[in-house]
Amino acid sequence: MTLLNLISRCARERTEPASADERSILLLVVLLLGLVFVPIIGLHIATVAFDLEASASSPDSLAHHVTPPTKHTRG
Repeated sequence: MTLLNLISRCARERTEPASADERSILLLVVLLLGLVFVPIIGLHIATVAFDLEASASSPDSLAHHVTPPTKHTRG
């Protein structure tokens, strides 16, 4: 008997409704997953909507391409 068979058998044998503790744990897990994935999905949507990759800095404006300012000598 595999684990999948045991899980499906336990799910079928159970007839009482889920307890309040089980529902609160499920709600907590859903909220924590939401805290992780909602900002990531939101950033992806914002990137697509505003086309942020096209407005990102080009290689010409990066710091290693810019010449440093010259130091003035005294006197």
